[in-house]
Amino acid sequence: MRFYIRLAIDGIRKNSRLYIPYLLTCIGTTMMFYILLSLSYSSQIKNTHGGSTMIVVLRLGSVVIGLFSLIFLFYSNTFLIRRRHKEFGLYNILGMNKWNISCIMFWETMLTAAVSMIAGLFGGILFSKLSELVLLRMSHSETGYKLSLHTGSIIITLILFAVIFCLMLLVSIARVQLSKPLDLLKSEAAGEKPPKANWLFAIAGLVLLVIAYYLAVSIQSPLSALMIFFTAVLMVIAATYLLFIAGSVVLCKILQKNKAYYYKASHFVSVSSMAFRMKRNGSGLASICILSTMVLVMLSSTSCLYFGGEDAMRGEAPYDISAYVSLDSPADATAENMELINSLVREKTADEHDTLINYTLLCTFGYFDNGTIDVNGTEDMREITGSSSTLEMVRAFYVMPLSEYNRLTGSNITLSPGEALIYSSNKPYAYDTISVKGTRPLKVAATTDTAPYRLSTVDTMITVYLVMIPDWTEYADEVSEYVKSIGDERISADIIQYCCFDMPSLSADEQLRINSEIKKCGEEMITNGNAPGWLRFNTMAYEGDREGFFSMNGSLFFIGIILSILFLSAAALIIYYKQLSEGYEDQNRFDIMQKVGMTDAEIKSTINSQVLTVFLSKRF
Repeated sequence: MRFYIRLAIDGIRKNSRLYIPYLLTCIGTTMMFYILLSLSYSSQIKNTHGGSTMIVVLRLGSVVIGLFSLIFLFYSNTFLIRRRHKEFGLYNILGMNKWNISCIMFWETMLTAAVSMIAGLFGGILFSKLSELVLLRMSHSETGYKLSLHTGSIIITLILFAVIFCLMLLVSIARVQLSKPLDLLKSEAAGEKPPKANWLFAIAGLVLLVIAYYLAVSIQSPLSALMIFFTAVLMVIAATYLLFIAGSVVLCKILQKNKAYYYKASHFVSVSSMAFRMKRNGSGLASICILSTMVLVMLSSTSCLYFGGEDAMRGEAPYDISAYVSLDSPADATAENMELINSLVREKTADEHDTLINYTLLCTFGYFDNGTIDVNGTEDMREITGSSSTLEMVRAFYVMPLSEYNRLTGSNITLSPGEALIYSSNKPYAYDTISVKGTRPLKVAATTDTAPYRLSTVDTMITVYLVMIPDWTEYADEVSEYVKSIGDERISADIIQYCCFDMPSLSADEQLRINSEIKKCGEEMITNGNAPGWLRFNTMAYEGDREGFFSMNGSLFFIGIILSILFLSAAALIIYYKQLSEGYEDQNRFDIMQKVGMTDAEIKSTINSQVLTVFLSKRF
């Protein structure tokens, strides 16, 4: 056993140029997996506001790192074993059988696994508290300095990476056992068959790439973008692999047919060698591009979500506090009820508010088709599913009294009964009439690009049609009666009165206190029967879900940083291994070229041409 251990240590030492990056990768993935897993079990994170969301994100992140570790460590180990084939073949020729070689590989794997897991866990434990403090700071939560050690995370980490190393060992032993000694010895000198240009795969990759980018630049609806996002991503990934594996060979063949370009000393050698190696190395180059893109996408998207948090919160809550009441019928939307809400707000705010506005809406939504909105078959907004084309047909249909629009905007627009003024949150309304299916159509007298109040991003996830009419009560009654006749409780036409205001001079805590008092008082008024026609009373505060919002976006940003470091390290390691392996392969070729008369300057020019061509292919 000592003999095998000594040979294993000697093999690692002699191949340190290969093993040191591999060990660093194993240690890094072990450390990152443990950190995320231990954070997902942190009691301090769990007890913070929004902690349950953070824990879900952290556990999903640990799953991603676990899967990536399995794939990438297999790739790295495969490269190592391939570079060791000649050494194993020499052992076999000198008298060792394949069982002896398997014993050496076993001890190399055990030593690598022991160093990786011990150093990785030590680093994970060392940096887990720092990571916890950073995460809590990013999520705007209170921090504590008590160090805790989660035994379950250590056990899960050890089990996962022990399984990964065992699987890598079994695959490596199987490859050696199934290979002939002479094949192992001559593995580096084995030639490749001239690659054939696969035009079908190259064209398929180009078509997929064009379609994916067309989808990316042509989508306007946010819901449609969400529906086809993953499809476009998968198409780009598939196209990248096809273009690198097949398209790169096709490009080399095209360059070879261009006599003016190909028959030059630097281009002749570089293009010829690339044509042979791109078929085998295309997948690696594609992986580098995808990993680099993933780093850019993750960092840019998660950082935008985090640093743009204030704007996103303001988009969801356009006013500091919004109080709103759902009424039993349009007849209850009286000036007296509106004044009741106003008096409640004035009582709790002590006139410290500004920009107070009131408005009344009939709210429903449905599928839009040529000026008609069909509410039958639609359900609660959160339950809408389907294709992107179906989602693009959904419209929010809000109806406001024309008199309130004039009051809010300072306008003096007059309309006849049956006429409407329309504001569209997306592109301008292009039809002559608008109606809820089953009710009378309204003639579109004019359109406007000015909204009378601040719409929230919750409203504008789909296109909003805000319709102003003079005969609001009669039309609201008609729509309400039609919706009731459908007999589906999930479909509604809500009558809502709003009172919205800003309180910039007050602190966040004061705003939250006032918001809570207004909500409590409004609910008590309904319970005590002091609010005729009121069904539900609710409020929404700009500061209301700050901690939960930043808990989600802070944890996503933290995961984005961790995964970006991991993916960037993986891309760097792939580049390192490829440069190393191709350098060994090219060394013998350039030795031969020097012997037949090629100068050092011409060799350097050839290498520069090859690097430039590969870089441009990756760039475009």
